[in-house]
Amino acid sequence: MNLHQRGTELINQLKEHVLEVFRSHPDAGPGQGGALQEEIARRAGLHSMGTQELDHTCREMLSVLYKEGKIEPVDGGEGDAKKIRWRLTQE
Repeated sequence: MNLHQRGTELINQLKEHVLEVFRSHPDAGPGQGGALQEEIARRAGLHSMGTQELDHTCREMLSVLYKEGKIEPVDGGEGDAKKIRWRLTQE
């Protein structure tokens, strides 16, 4: 496996990890009230050190999952990105 393939595999594993956090969160299921980025990051272990890089990593994963149609912002997702609540789509 080359480095590019390994990077793609790691990203896919991280996306699945974040989706698992959504599935286990009582407010992040389809039709629920949603969970804040900070809650998702904390549950995923991407906020434990409180570094800007980990926060950015979670935000990027949310963006990718949103573009893939796997999650959606609650109430249109307007305003401060950290205050947006996210939930799984109906899939």
